[in-house]
Amino acid sequence: MNEHESNEWRDRLLKEAFGYRDALLTQAFAMLRDWAAAEDAVQDAFLVVVNKYESFREGSSLLAWTRQIVRNKCHEAIRTRQREFAVEDEALESAVSDALEEQLTERVAEALAERRQILEACMAKMGRQAVAMLAGFYVEMKSCEALGRAYRRSANAVRLALSRARRVLKDCVERKARMVSA
Repeated sequence: MNEHESNEWRDRLLKEAFGYRDALLTQAFAMLRDWAAAEDAVQDAFLVVVNKYESFREGSSLLAWTRQIVRNKCHEAIRTRQREFAVEDEALESAVSDALEEQLTERVAEALAERRQILEACMAKMGRQAVAMLAGFYVEMKSCEALGRAYRRSANAVRLALSRARRVLKDCVERKARMVSA
């Protein structure tokens, strides 16, 4: 392709790409939530179309190609915006991070303590054998076969008993948790 044909090809691509301007602006605005930034991203994308038109494969979708360029330009704008707003004072960033971690740790500890109290209250309502079977399975890591031998039941009977106990425990915990949060 000679230079004249190349320039004609570039101009034709750019003209067609400009036909998609509104769709590209809408896409950029959806990503950036700022019309000025969206217009800048689309303008930068058109510069890429002008400068890299040779990389466009004839027969492929120009809209898809330009949309990807706009997407890349929007991601660049987002990264630039994030760098501009980045906290530069490491001591402040560390203090904020420590305070958040401490607050979250306290909340998690409170939630776990509350959950444990609910679990203990629910287990207190269950039969002794059901609690012992759950403890044997989950705490002592015994198999259903081993529990079956200890309780003189078949492994399948133990599986069913564990299933029932889990369901009763789960329902009780969920019910009490709803009552606490209400």
